[in-house]
Amino acid sequence: MNEILHCCEQIFDRSTQPFGIAQVHLDAAGNPADVTIEYLNAAMAATADAAPADLRGKNVYEIWPDGDRAWLEFYYRAAYDDEAVEFETVSVEYRTFQHVSIFPIVRGYCGYEVQDITSWMTHTHTALESVSAGMFFYEARTHLLLLTEPAQECCRMASGYLDVRDFADAFIDEATAQMVYDGIVNFNSEHGRMLCEGQLKDGRWIRLSMSPGEATARFATGFLEDITLLKEVEEKSARRSEIIESLSSEYFALYLVNAKADTIVPYLLRNDVARFFASLIGDDRSYRAWLEHYCDNYIAESDRYSVRTRLSPASVRAFLDEHQADFSLSCRRLYQGEEQYIELRLLRLSGTTDEVVLAARNINEEVKDQLDQKEALQTALTLAEHASEAKTTFLTNISHDFRTPLNSILGFSHRALDHVDEQDLVRNSLEKIIVSGDHLLELINDILDVSRIESGRVVLKEQPLDVVQLMEDLQGVFSSQALEKDIDFTVRTDGVRDARVLGDQLRINQILVNTIGNALKYTDAGGRVEVELTEGDVAPHGVAMFRVVVRDTGCGMSPAFVERIFMPFERDAASRARTEEGTGLGMTIAKNLIDLLGGTVKVTSELRKGSEFDITLPLKLDKEFHERAVDAVPEEDVRLLRFEGFRALVVDDDELSREILGAILLDHGFIVEMAGDGDEAVQAVEDTAIGHYDVIIMDMRMPRMTGDGATRAIRALPRPDVKDLPIIAATADAFEEGQRRAREAGMTAHVTKPLDTRKLLLILRDCLRGRGRQGTSLG
Repeated sequence: MNEILHCCEQIFDRSTQPFGIAQVHLDAAGNPADVTIEYLNAAMAATADAAPADLRGKNVYEIWPDGDRAWLEFYYRAAYDDEAVEFETVSVEYRTFQHVSIFPIVRGYCGYEVQDITSWMTHTHTALESVSAGMFFYEARTHLLLLTEPAQECCRMASGYLDVRDFADAFIDEATAQMVYDGIVNFNSEHGRMLCEGQLKDGRWIRLSMSPGEATARFATGFLEDITLLKEVEEKSARRSEIIESLSSEYFALYLVNAKADTIVPYLLRNDVARFFASLIGDDRSYRAWLEHYCDNYIAESDRYSVRTRLSPASVRAFLDEHQADFSLSCRRLYQGEEQYIELRLLRLSGTTDEVVLAARNINEEVKDQLDQKEALQTALTLAEHASEAKTTFLTNISHDFRTPLNSILGFSHRALDHVDEQDLVRNSLEKIIVSGDHLLELINDILDVSRIESGRVVLKEQPLDVVQLMEDLQGVFSSQALEKDIDFTVRTDGVRDARVLGDQLRINQILVNTIGNALKYTDAGGRVEVELTEGDVAPHGVAMFRVVVRDTGCGMSPAFVERIFMPFERDAASRARTEEGTGLGMTIAKNLIDLLGGTVKVTSELRKGSEFDITLPLKLDKEFHERAVDAVPEEDVRLLRFEGFRALVVDDDELSREILGAILLDHGFIVEMAGDGDEAVQAVEDTAIGHYDVIIMDMRMPRMTGDGATRAIRALPRPDVKDLPIIAATADAFEEGQRRAREAGMTAHVTKPLDTRKLLLILRDCLRGRGRQGTSLG
């Protein structure tokens, strides 16, 4: 064997053909186990990027443990069966196609030659270079593809060698990728043929085909073709077909109009109506003549000008010149005594500068639906306006009906206190208080029996107020209640730097009354309620964040109820809140007002341990309150105001209201006359001498003639004293709408019921100052 190896060195060392000699080793069972490279020339070593000394004497499957073991069988057949073998394969490591020859030398030894046939494979079909397709080869045993340069360019693959799975995964659709993989792997060159199309992830479309008649028996061959442009053409064609089908199904008539030749030719007529109007086209097919006849006889008169103008030959030419895609117009068409809405539409045709398609479709049902919808919306709007108006009226009536008995209750209470030594007068006042109280209770019960009303639109006022004074007033209001229940009630305001602010005192008071009232209601004897007001940082625009914290040691709330506490009518079943009276609206109202004022509220509570309400309100600081000239009269001085000799006309349809107001005026020196409604007031002024009345105090809501109506009538009387005659609105209507009506009617001032006697007296003093009555003391 040494002599053979020496001869090989002499013969093949300088050969350019790769050549080698190998010894085949058998295992204990006599099967081939490995191959030792006994000799190889430089050309063979180069196929493995090595030198002969690097590989000589080495076992092949120790060097390449993952190498192709199919070669073992070929080596064995040559070394032990004395059989020469030829085959073609792919080198996975070096990405080459190879032709291999293995032949016997002596028992246990064989020689082998390797030829790189890659270039030959990729140039087998030179005719393919002139077409837009690329050839590929597939080796089934290794699942490797070899893409020729045209195939690489077609797929834009970076490598000409790749696994069939990697190639299939380049397709965007998973189903297509699997189809490509299965088609290549399972291809049978003897019986089958494979053809499929798919879109790559870069957006291009590829057609792949494999068929019998390959270049070699070892490899399957196929072709790749870029069909992107073909797909785009097919897509555009399908889109055009879809558009044409859509038009022909939607429109009952299509005409081809040539603006230059002034012709019209029917293209599609779907029904008898379309065929009738097509029959109007004359033998000369004149578009202008057809349009004139059509407009004059079959288009509603109010639409004729628009149709004739917009579809005239000149308009069609302008449409073409302006390169518009389409335009349409709607009109009413007359046919067999019926009027229907139709749409006429012009559509541009590609490839022509003179022709358009005139399409007609019936839109009668669409227009009717639009008109019905518009009518329904108008009806809904009207109903909503009526509902809003009814709600406003309802709220106004509630305010009036509440304030009227409250006015009597408070008025007669003060009257009784002022005359506590006069037993008959006190008794009479108390009886009237009971009557008014029963009436108020009846009103409340009636309102609660009616459905709860939603909160209406609230107009916030920005007025000067003292938040510290507000808290002190609330402390006075609730102190007696806390004392009766043996509750430790404290109010702290030492954290306030700027007490004077601008805000809506009524709404802020309402928030705090509901919150503090709830704390006292649900706290048992021996408990504690703390209210703390603090002032936070002041923003650059003069707004400070005021924080009110109300803490109690009451029954507390369940976690579930804390989430629902601000919902209307909610009561906590887990606490004793169920046993307390109330509508369940207090905290809902408070929350809505806090939101309206731009504030926040947070609630923390624990059953049987108490609750804490943390409220923040942004309030603008009143930096100018010192500069305002407040013409105030000390509380003790108001009672000293005297109006001897001044004559007042009190106008109110409520007898008790007239009585209490008259009594107040009499106590301060007025001569009082009364009227039961607006008509009587106007008649009283007409029947008296000029200057008879110094002031009129008038209710706004009265039967027959309202207060604002009566004021206008009095101001319009032809006498000199009514122009400047003070007329003061004293009404139970506390809404902004009522105050606006009073101003617009020409009333001098406005006070609300229950009457604030001090405020009324100050208004009377301001109105009557300078009118001059002997013996008066107006300050």
